[in-house]
Amino acid sequence: MTKEEVAMGYIAVANEAMCRPIRALTQGKGYDTSRHALACFGGAGGQHACAIARALGMSTVIVHKYAGILSAFGMALADVVHEEQVPAALKFSEESQAEISKTVKDLEDKCRIKLKSQGFTDSQIKLE
Repeated sequence: MTKEEVAMGYIAVANEAMCRPIRALTQGKGYDTSRHALACFGGAGGQHACAIARALGMSTVIVHKYAGILSAFGMALADVVHEEQVPAALKFSEESQAEISKTVKDLEDKCRIKLKSQGFTDSQIKLE
């Protein structure tokens, strides 16, 4: 196998990894991807767009003139999110309320500490 064949193998794996969520959101819900256009974005969007469209049966690819920076721009505008979770095997009842409340408070504290370590203040942190 040549270096080029190995490199193309990596690109094929990356393309398939990008096709999977598109299929899950479209074909998995009964939509026919061949009746839609693929919009690409990100620094390497153009490198992968045609192969992904071909794999999904699409014949049209839309490439915005700022496709290479749209992903980075979106990241700059996105909210910072930190999530914590713990396994729980409690039955939701009056008896378990105190333990559940304590667990939720502990998770909130962990999130708050993590976000503060990134420079956020209490007034900037919203817990849901």
